[in-house]
Amino acid sequence: RVSNRTGLAPGKTPLAVEQQLEKRVPAAYAVDSHHWLILHGRYVCLARKPRCPQCAVSAYCDFKEKTRA
Repeated sequence: RVSNRTGLAPGKTPLAVEQQLEKRVPAAYAVDSHHWLILHGRYVCLARKPRCPQCAVSAYCDFKEKTRA
């Protein structure tokens, strides 16, 4: 969800998102990036009510209807 919402790795299926992430995330960060995305989705980019004003990457996010707040 976070990868799609932010535009980091858009895709229609989990496999498509995974493939996009593998292309975009440098190998040095591959192991940690998984946990960072999970934690970002758990505490900042919530499913029903994202906390865009507190988000460190909202300037780069494609979820514009919420990042305007």
